[in-house]
Amino acid sequence: MTGPTHIIGGFTAAAAMAYFNAISVEQPIIYYSASLFGALIPDICHPRSMVGRALPVVSTVLLRTFGHRAFTHSLLFLLGIYWLLNWLPVYSTDVTLGLLSGVVSHFILDAMTSQGIRLFYPLKTRVRFPFTTKTGSLLGERFVAFMLIGATVYFFTFG
Repeated sequence: MTGPTHIIGGFTAAAAMAYFNAISVEQPIIYYSASLFGALIPDICHPRSMVGRALPVVSTVLLRTFGHRAFTHSLLFLLGIYWLLNWLPVYSTDVTLGLLSGVVSHFILDAMTSQGIRLFYPLKTRVRFPFTTKTGSLLGERFVAFMLIGATVYFFTFG
């Protein structure tokens, strides 16, 4: 999936988490901003991604070391982010929940592509849905984005 679809997915995931879990979001702007950032972070391993272009040296090193959609698209990465967030001097539930929901949404969306993700890195097994789309495809990716927008509207309307 492309950056814009991941942004929509991160926002939808944060809205869904608040809706289904009755989360008390103390600072919505921080919670939703963290989810948008979290939705982009896993693609730091791709130099042409939104985050990769902002941090080209880090992106290139990660790509050469792990490959694309490997470590940064794994449960190990997700646990590492959780661990780091808990060690911050100023812990924020809004930042943690927002960031993690964004990262998980990224994993789900990339698992909807034919390439899939290495969710259980360092194992080489790729995880993907039985139905997939090509990244950036006009029909598939736009359909997914449209469905995510519809879900977000639902969560905010009935939440």
